[in-house]
Amino acid sequence: MTAISPQRDFFVSYNSADRAWAEWIAWILEERSYTVKIQAWDFLPGNNFLLEMDDAAVGCDRTIAVLSDDYIKAKYTHPEWAAAFKQDPQSQESRLLPIRVGECKPEGLLGQINYIDIVGKAEGDAERSIVEGIAAALKKRGKPEKRPMFPRRESVQPSQTGDAQDKASFPGRVQTQNPFLPLTGAVDEAEQFFDCDRTLDRMFEVLNSGSNVALIGDRNLGKSSLLREVARQAQGRLSLPREPIFINLVMLFSEDEFYEELCAKVGIAEDTRGNQLNRALREKRLLLILDEVERIVQDEFSRRVRDQLRGLSEGRDAPLRLVLAARDSLETLFPDSYDDGMVSPLHGICWEEAVKPWSAESVRQFIATRLAPTPIRFSDDEIADLIATCGGRPKDLMQHCNALFRQKLP
Repeated sequence: MTAISPQRDFFVSYNSADRAWAEWIAWILEERSYTVKIQAWDFLPGNNFLLEMDDAAVGCDRTIAVLSDDYIKAKYTHPEWAAAFKQDPQSQESRLLPIRVGECKPEGLLGQINYIDIVGKAEGDAERSIVEGIAAALKKRGKPEKRPMFPRRESVQPSQTGDAQDKASFPGRVQTQNPFLPLTGAVDEAEQFFDCDRTLDRMFEVLNSGSNVALIGDRNLGKSSLLREVARQAQGRLSLPREPIFINLVMLFSEDEFYEELCAKVGIAEDTRGNQLNRALREKRLLLILDEVERIVQDEFSRRVRDQLRGLSEGRDAPLRLVLAARDSLETLFPDSYDDGMVSPLHGICWEEAVKPWSAESVRQFIATRLAPTPIRFSDDEIADLIATCGGRPKDLMQHCNALFRQKLP
């Protein structure tokens, strides 16, 4: 009697030329606990190819078509996506989910299906597009989990008073948005980030392995911005779902205030701590993101805070997974840790990611990227001065670039 294969979430349909893309897509889906059937892994020697293909067509809820010119031109890929299309001809259940990995223009019936486009994207952005696109298809709506940011104006608007409302711009006046904003605070918008994909990839790799992460680096190097981006991407990139909880310790002045803020963010009784906190968090799975960890060095915080954070974050299935930011290594940050030959409770459970100043080449690429949509250009000497003055600190670079940009506006 033939064994019945378990139903799977996705069948990945691809042309052999795109096998690397197909395997990468299958891998990130299985990292997020989806079940996948893919020829490269599941059509084993000795199996009947046609029966395996038939099982994929009827035994998977949805088909992912890895779109490229090779896929569209190949004869044997057509039945694979056509089988999914036949089950859902009006695309009400998103049975067919194309992902475009190469330049191509789907036509006919296949061209009527909206695809997830990752052509030309960096790895982190491509992965995020796939995860968010599939999640939206399954929910049948692409509404984000968080309230969208207030849209910024893309250009200078005409005055809205008197006759000036319909007045044309003065010839020769440059009307363009300053690309070197905002000047203060952490970056909150994804499009404002630059050259951080690899750092984020390493952080999520460590978090998904069951460990905690600490960003270590001097002020004004972008640690706070990275923490906010981790919180924003957490839902799509954590293999085990966790609710992100962001706390900026610079705003808290005592151990009592820390526990009050933590309890308020988690939604438990205000004065819960000690073993009561352990019990309250036992069934929760949280990503606790703490900025300015230096704050808990102060006299108003006892070592008990760090001891409890360690206890709640040890183990792959622990209630807490920690993401911290500090100027100094956790090994040396807390001086009382050396009493009786002890070390910091947080040292050893956090993998430390060094956040370093930008290199001269990174600064040049950043300036070129930001200036590209504008008519303004900085000279080589001006860029060299910016590199020397800013020391690779993104916040300082933004401020000096903003000043120079404003000087160059006619």
